[in-house]
Amino acid sequence: MDKRFIAECEREALHLSGAIQAHGALLICDERRQVTHWSHNLPEFLPDAGPLSPGCPLPQALAAVLDRSVAQGSPRQQFDQVLGRPDSLPLDVTLIRGTHGQLLFELSHGEDADTLHTPPPSQPPASPSGNRPPSLAGLAAQQQALVEQVFALSGFQRVLYYHFRDDGDGEVLAEQHCPDNYGSYLGLRFPASDIPQIARQLYLLNPWRLISDASAPAVALTGLPEPPDLSRSDLRSVSPIHAIYMSNMGVRASLSFPITVAGQLWGLLTCHDTRVRHPPVATLATLAGMVRAHGMQVTATLAQHRMQLVDGLMRRFTPASEIVHRAGSLLAAWPELGVWLGEEFSVDSAQICLGEEQAHWGEGLEAEALAAIDHWFVRTHSDPVWMADSLSRQMPLFPLSQVAGVLAFKARLPDGRFLRVYLGRLEYIHEVAWGGNPDKPVEYHDGQLGIAPRRSFEKWVEKCVGRCRPWGNETRLLALRLRELLLGLAQHERPV
Repeated sequence: MDKRFIAECEREALHLSGAIQAHGALLICDERRQVTHWSHNLPEFLPDAGPLSPGCPLPQALAAVLDRSVAQGSPRQQFDQVLGRPDSLPLDVTLIRGTHGQLLFELSHGEDADTLHTPPPSQPPASPSGNRPPSLAGLAAQQQALVEQVFALSGFQRVLYYHFRDDGDGEVLAEQHCPDNYGSYLGLRFPASDIPQIARQLYLLNPWRLISDASAPAVALTGLPEPPDLSRSDLRSVSPIHAIYMSNMGVRASLSFPITVAGQLWGLLTCHDTRVRHPPVATLATLAGMVRAHGMQVTATLAQHRMQLVDGLMRRFTPASEIVHRAGSLLAAWPELGVWLGEEFSVDSAQICLGEEQAHWGEGLEAEALAAIDHWFVRTHSDPVWMADSLSRQMPLFPLSQVAGVLAFKARLPDGRFLRVYLGRLEYIHEVAWGGNPDKPVEYHDGQLGIAPRRSFEKWVEKCVGRCRPWGNETRLLALRLRELLLGLAQHERPV
């Protein structure tokens, strides 16, 4: 991945674009109800607003909406079908409480003119598991059920369940699309740079992100010279880079809902369409509630699984203690203990360094490789546990070795000796199916050289070499428990 493209994406001040999408209008005032900014198209949605200028009073119609709001409630409140005149379409108004007392009024017509829309039910459909958190195996079925429900209610041509992996990349775990909608993204992986961190933070602040028409020109804001903070505004204009990305993908409208787990962005429920789309706010709120409820169930499932894992750790590591006690010392037990570690952690080798003494099992690090990693890990790595799936890429000046990745941990004993353990995995040559070549092309735009989104999202298979099988999500927790156990056992041994 070209780091210039990632840096270019992260530099985009998305929340300070000073413009909005054309399917709505925006007016902003301060805590004194004095107008600070408004969009050029405001008269199209609110003809009675009259001439505006910075510092003028909030228009009467919006002041009435503010009077109906709950001051200490949610940062977002929806008011459906208000402000409509007899000769105009009704309006949906969203009141957003921004930073520093800022109040944002988003206005839009509550319609979807391009597509017949099925009205949402009064309550979101019940999940397949009811109120009980599903098992890890049951999550896949629930993900697919959620995708199908959103597909039926939203009217979008394609709905994807997009999960963020631990390495930052995304992967499509579930999908539903119209029969005539070309291709499938199910099982494909997308590089982390497709959704930069600055965009991920904005997803955490908002219940949804609607791009009604990525090809439509943005509408500028006017008012005070300093651009307002649009972090919580769904009308915020589309990033030029993202607009190119959508065009290359053959998508004109998109709708994304954040899937949050324990306060972190775990994934996205994303809808795509080749047509202009603008669902009513009531529909968006219903769909957001369904996705939010799903995120709570995922949180409960993962928490339950972690509790079961923690509760079983003592029993799980009992054989290791018995092996050491039987052998009389940690080093003497290592040949047998290594076999147990190989099975428990699915590794090809286990090497221990206790002070100046060493013991090993399996096809491990060669002498030069062990010396290099031991010197680097002890002296420069601050974390007591380290996982690497590609030593050649992740460790500076790592020599050629049969071991591709390691799970390593260290601890200092009371007598001053250092305990280090290296569990190694050999190279695992495998293929990764990407949604297009993840390396971004270098192109000229307006005479300037820049990094552009890829043009094709056809399945692109990469053969991965120099890596081991990936370490699982539970590995760090298991390594910490093993570190604690071996540290306790080593403390009872006298140094040679």
